[in-house]
Amino acid sequence: MRGLSRRSLLKAVALGAATPELAFGQSSRPKIVVAVPTQPDYTDPVMLNNTPALRMLSNAFDGLLRIDFSDNMAVKPAIAETWRRIGSTSIEFTLRPRVKFHDGSTVTAGDVAFSLGKERRLGPAGTGNTVASQYQQSIASVQATGPGTVLVTTNSPDPVIDKKLAAWSAQIVSESAFRKAGSWENWFKAPVGAGAYRVISNEKDVSLVLKSHDEYWGGLPPLESIEFRIVPEVASRVNGLLAGDYDLISDLLPDQFESIETSRFDIVGGAIANLRVLAIDTTAPFLSDRRIRQALSLAIDRDLIISQLWRGRIDVPHGAQYPMFGDVYDPSFPVPAYDPEKARTLVRQAAYNGDPIVYRLLNNWYPNQVLTAQILVQMWKAVGLNVVLLPMENFSQVYAKPSHAIWDESFLPSWPDPTSMVWRQHAPGGSQHALKIWDSPQYQSVGAAFAQSSDSKERRQLARRALEIFAEEVPFIILHNNGAFYAKRRKLAWTPYSALVMDFGPFNPVSRATQ
Repeated sequence: MRGLSRRSLLKAVALGAATPELAFGQSSRPKIVVAVPTQPDYTDPVMLNNTPALRMLSNAFDGLLRIDFSDNMAVKPAIAETWRRIGSTSIEFTLRPRVKFHDGSTVTAGDVAFSLGKERRLGPAGTGNTVASQYQQSIASVQATGPGTVLVTTNSPDPVIDKKLAAWSAQIVSESAFRKAGSWENWFKAPVGAGAYRVISNEKDVSLVLKSHDEYWGGLPPLESIEFRIVPEVASRVNGLLAGDYDLISDLLPDQFESIETSRFDIVGGAIANLRVLAIDTTAPFLSDRRIRQALSLAIDRDLIISQLWRGRIDVPHGAQYPMFGDVYDPSFPVPAYDPEKARTLVRQAAYNGDPIVYRLLNNWYPNQVLTAQILVQMWKAVGLNVVLLPMENFSQVYAKPSHAIWDESFLPSWPDPTSMVWRQHAPGGSQHALKIWDSPQYQSVGAAFAQSSDSKERRQLARRALEIFAEEVPFIILHNNGAFYAKRRKLAWTPYSALVMDFGPFNPVSRATQ
């Protein structure tokens, strides 16, 4: 296994011609082109919470509150200026005066009630297939109690409802603009939010274009416009950067660093709070035996994958948790173990007969996804597990029933609390729960108690127990924290967060420093 390494995707390329300086702080605001591999299918936060949506659309929509990714995901005011708890199930928000939507109209309490209401959560055709349905399922009602006040009531105690309302899918949109659009399809063409930039176009496989919202409540956006150009191949993104076609490129892999790091370009980024895992259908033959699931995890040399594919620039977390979770974070919980001998023993004990275990694989939806899968197959083979790769074209194919397989997923801490990760997906109403791939009454009991508890000691104990259940039952296999690396023109003043979002607004620390 020690001979495994990543084949270079890029050969030597010549440096392009000199390009003009671009900095957030200059008086004439620049227009920039950002090369990315994919784009969001829909231009509305309630529809999806995947990588392209979070990266791009977070610049176009704001919620009552915002998460400050430069300050350990602290919750801060946004469209709401203040907020206060009223008992265990209600929270009142006072709106910031004169916040403008992209069409120049003023945000009202009615817009907030509409944006967080049932119609938006149910989405097109009233199916409920929106991320808002899983993020906001504890909300019982949202009422405009005055011209500038809104009361949110939950159907049971929810100690982190303010954090959820700062997270993705809780963004505020114009009700009148939505009604005027006449349909969800028309709305997606020109949504009206209150973020730093407005959506101009979203042409499939071509680009998503944003333009400055000059009346933004948070200050003048530092860029005149942003064009997210869709360039699926990493080599093409690199070549375009070097040729001067792009100002910034995403999803750079470590083996391209040396070709780019010059006096004209910078490599930025690193490990992000996005946990790469392998989902497991625990109802499948052999995969229903937790000894096989444990063996699959124990066979993985994560350090080798990180050193060979990521040059040591990412890491493995202490279970499905992050320090941003505050006092419920447990740094003493161990990272997933590497023990191939124990894995072999478990495989023998399970009387595994060598039948194929299917791995449904997308083509690099995640960075290094295919090569990582190929390495994993060899590691599993070394302990006696016959895992076969089955190429998939999209997530609809990945999730098709019956799955009887493993596949790649990621757990994103959408707000700074454990409820934002495994519980969000495996609780009733969550996307993984709907797939019916893991039924654990014990975890459902622990998760539900944690979600409603406001007692710090009890929450710490329940959070620890949840981590123990994951380690014992292995409903998913932790691989590592994802990495997000970018290359940019050195004169472009921009810095990424340790998160999926790409913030080009006035709250980005570099933007503040250069204005």
